[in-house]
Amino acid sequence: MELTKNITLGVYLPGETAIHRLDPRTKIIAATILITLLLFIKSYEAYGVFLIFTAAIIIVAGIPFSYALCGLKPMLPVLILMWVFQLFLYSTAEAEVLFSWWLFTATDEGLHMGNLITLRVLFLFTVTTILTLTTSIVNLTDGLESLLKPLRKIGLPSQELVMTMVIALRFVLILAEELDKIVKAQMARGVAFDRGNFIQKTRKVFPVFLPLFINAFKRAEELIVAMEARSYSGGKGRTKMKTLHPGRIDLAAGGIMVLFAALMVYLIISAVPRV
Repeated sequence: MELTKNITLGVYLPGETAIHRLDPRTKIIAATILITLLLFIKSYEAYGVFLIFTAAIIIVAGIPFSYALCGLKPMLPVLILMWVFQLFLYSTAEAEVLFSWWLFTATDEGLHMGNLITLRVLFLFTVTTILTLTTSIVNLTDGLESLLKPLRKIGLPSQELVMTMVIALRFVLILAEELDKIVKAQMARGVAFDRGNFIQKTRKVFPVFLPLFINAFKRAEELIVAMEARSYSGGKGRTKMKTLHPGRIDLAAGGIMVLFAALMVYLIISAVPRV
């Protein structure tokens, strides 16, 4: 049972592609624009265009499609459950009933909404994954700090906020590795996680999460001690070894993003309402 092989969020794949060479601020702003557009897409045509654009980014970044999409595997049960809930629970007065069984009624509007929400979550995860796969943690931190720097004028500790976000992102992979070790240790002691009914399988999970949380708090305490030993006192007075400077490639990427965003806005506005 390999749990970490399907974890791609927070993993960085080094490379020399055009996407890798972009200023981290450009990539963060582009990802923010894409995520914002996803929140307003309500047509399959717009999602088709978004799919082509996302696939083009993956190809230019030199990321294998199999690796870029393998992180979706752990999400599939949640996505299926989400789709089923929307299918049977979402409805409108004008909705057409597809089929009905006992207390459950599926409508065409529920099917449409389930498809849209599922696609939205898939693309949200894919865009975020592409950002982390092509941007190192150091560059991601520097880019976020630079973008949030104006917020210091209103008293928001941007450096500390970014540090917290980055540490939380790194802990995703760390906790996945810890969970993998604990599960393998339990299996070596004869625990069969794939046997029994739902209740029996659930009971076997509790002994796994208890040491996982203990190890998580232990790692957090070690991190705090290490930062205090290095006299870490926040972002005040700190300097950077490398200064971020946008180049021509960032201007080109910005122009492409503006054109794509304009196309998506047109598709969103021109989409024919279903109700």
